[in-house]
Amino acid sequence: MSLDVSSAQSILRETYPNGIVEIDYKKAKTLALLRKEKGTLVEAPFGYGFKIPIKYSNPQAGSATYATGYAEAATEYSRYTNWFLTPGELFQFARVSGALIRRSQGVGSFVKAIVSEIENTKTAITRYVEMYLDGNGFGALGQIGSISTVTITLKYPWMTRMFEIGTALVASESVSGADLRDPTTSPTVQYAKVTARNAAAGTLTMDTDMTVGDAWAANDYLFRRGDRQDSASPSRIVPCGFEGFLPDTDGARSASFFNVDQTLSERLGGLRRSATLSGNLEEALLDMSADIDAAGGTTTHCVLGANTYAKLAKSILNKTYFDIEDMDGVKLGFKGIVIQGPSGDFVCYSDSAFAEGRARLFDVEDVGIQHTGDDLCFIDQTDGLMVREIAGTDDWGARVVSSFQFHVDAPGHAGVVTDL
Repeated sequence: MSLDVSSAQSILRETYPNGIVEIDYKKAKTLALLRKEKGTLVEAPFGYGFKIPIKYSNPQAGSATYATGYAEAATEYSRYTNWFLTPGELFQFARVSGALIRRSQGVGSFVKAIVSEIENTKTAITRYVEMYLDGNGFGALGQIGSISTVTITLKYPWMTRMFEIGTALVASESVSGADLRDPTTSPTVQYAKVTARNAAAGTLTMDTDMTVGDAWAANDYLFRRGDRQDSASPSRIVPCGFEGFLPDTDGARSASFFNVDQTLSERLGGLRRSATLSGNLEEALLDMSADIDAAGGTTTHCVLGANTYAKLAKSILNKTYFDIEDMDGVKLGFKGIVIQGPSGDFVCYSDSAFAEGRARLFDVEDVGIQHTGDDLCFIDQTDGLMVREIAGTDDWGARVVSSFQFHVDAPGHAGVVTDL
């Protein structure tokens, strides 16, 4: 049969009003917590972005001596800057084959098929949104521990959950300081696709041997193809998450992070602490909460990778703790462990999209997402169509997009604990 495009478009517009694809937040815990709003794009010499103001110092014109303090007033004032956040865009494509269309019984069958694919696409794009909330905008998903022909053993087995069968990957020896590897495969390609994975062993099987020429090697970082520029000084083209705003080390702070020099102060580059300075995991979280309290902030939440959260839960089994599903009347929809910190109770929860071995502590009022569309996830209709024929084929598809940027409004009131 031929496809009645007009009827299909009309039905899809009823299914997805304004093109909005509503995300299922039941498993996307951090994504569910964060405030999300449509941002206003402003123009600057280097493009359009979201402008988020930050105050990092109060006025320091003061003294026990009037004349001295008065003299300082000419040059001292509250210091402000602003994030100029360029939205990162993620695209995911839903596709229905021409063969299925020819076999279908009317437009209803096609719509059912494309809606099913859009929903599957939504699940896929949501996962990348979640993972990049913990990243630094360069798109690294994992790191190679060792590689032998088509078998990659990841540096840590938990990294396997960041990869799916069918994902095309590229590699670089650095997250942001080297070109992409260019193996001399036959035929020459820069990427390989995942054909199998083993979570217990922490291995990925690829469709191409990438160990020839400028070969993939131990300690290389892996990226989804298209999410990392092929440059020794790449731009952050995927949405930037906690790792960008709260780097694990002082040395990772940037002098030009979204228009801000993070090296000036921890109020711009966040707090950090190694768990090796504390007695155990719980104490490390309490110590960071104390650091945040001393800096004038409040800790309301602490997010950990699933295995790190399990480690915390086991470490306090012999102590008094309780799980909650709501806090201060706000429904969380999931359970967490409550720890009493210097500035009040805060909730520790697990998020499988976050890396293991670290914890991020923050005030939920200070973090959020600005998106460009009417919602975080939507069907691209820039050409007026929700579905369109895919060039060079008789297949039909839809483009699902998420265009947004994460932000931390008060980095000095948030922190990361490493070495857990």
